[in-house]
Amino acid sequence: MASAYVSNITIDQGADFSASFKLDDAGTSIPINLTQFRAVGQLRKYYGAKFGLGFDVKISSPRQGEIIISLTAIQTAHLKEGRYVYDVILISNTDGKVYRVVEGMALVNPGVTDVQSGIIPPSYPPVAVGPTPPENPIEGNLWWNVVEGRMYIYYTDNDSSQWVQTTPTSQDNERI
Repeated sequence: MASAYVSNITIDQGADFSASFKLDDAGTSIPINLTQFRAVGQLRKYYGAKFGLGFDVKISSPRQGEIIISLTAIQTAHLKEGRYVYDVILISNTDGKVYRVVEGMALVNPGVTDVQSGIIPPSYPPVAVGPTPPENPIEGNLWWNVVEGRMYIYYTDNDSSQWVQTTPTSQDNERI
């Protein structure tokens, strides 16, 4: 396969998103047969970021080389506005070879209206409550650990993301 098709996309916060691509041989315009491949894709804040949001990638018409990437309104509502990078790769079912077929920049436009209520949602995230942290957190999510009786915030710096206790005490420092 040739180099990746470059396509910049725009995603509206809080709205369903999808984009379709037709993969063909750049020299001949013959569609690439995707019957022996599976596809995955991810959106990340920057290249090398540890965490990303996976696209739902469907090979909609394998013999015509057509794929569709999509995100739900719930997924896009949790994205911060700004620029991201993304790509889609194909993995051969026969020999396991990996090919990057689509890549580009993604611009997330901010949303104002909450789809559920029609009003502007609060600027702070809701608090998850339970013995284990919620799955797929995004920066700023809060979690009340019922086992420890402590509040955590999901924090992202330049090279990592983690749950950080919101009000550590001197006793917490002594345990380290």
